Amino acid sequence: MQNTIATIKSITNSKYLDIIGVVLVVRVSAYLEYYKTTYDFSFDGKKYSFYLGYFSILNTCLSMMATRLVTKKNNIGNLISTCNTLLSGSIDYLLGNIGAILTYPVSFFGNYFAFRIWKKKQYLNAIDAIFFRNMAIGLLLSLVLNYIAFTTFSDKAIDWELFFAIAIPAGISFGGTFNIGRMYPDNWINWQVYNLFKIIQNVMLMNIANTAKYVFYMFNAILGYITWKDDKKMQN
Repeated sequence: MQNTIATIKSITNSKYLDIIGVVLVVRVSAYLEYYKTTYDFSFDGKKYSFYLGYFSILNTCLSMMATRLVTKKNNIGNLISTCNTLLSGSIDYLLGNIGAILTYPVSFFGNYFAFRIWKKKQYLNAIDAIFFRNMAIGLLLSLVLNYIAFTTFSDKAIDWELFFAIAIPAGISFGGTFNIGRMYPDNWINWQVYNLFKIIQNVMLMNIANTAKYVFYMFNAILGYITWKDDKKMQN
């Protein structure tokens, strides 16, 4: 059993898995020609095209690296996530998610505070009341902010199916982000649920690139849970 866990931990902390994640993003995006995605706009009477696809691929690579570094308890991952949130929010906004202007600041500050906490102390915590409090706050924030976005930025009646399809995964993500600072091994279960939501969502949208990314994240979350759980046992 210990040999198996040691092998899993070596895979979790491997640089090769970082490379596999980034290569996966680039190869799938190139195959689907996602780099050709543009954002067209007019300025001073002239038309311009912004190559949004390239920035989106770069953004996903940064997100992948941030996730891998956090899994290995490297605080640079939280710093990258903080900066990456600004880029992700901008891209989502340009692609039509007007509500991103409300929701992405939550993730930005969540990642920033995790970075500040990890700089002072890194200690793996057992699941407690704070874990569930953070999850409840994350879900409530998501429901409120997405409701404001759906009612303020659209003239149409709320599509409740779409609302909950967006708000619930976002709430899980917020709660998970708030819990990064306290380094709960059980928080990886939270990310597994979030990744499962995103896999189903992207399969329904036939978004193969995002499906592949979240399948990788699901695999990484399983490794993270096993590794952090054993690290906590050794810490005690």
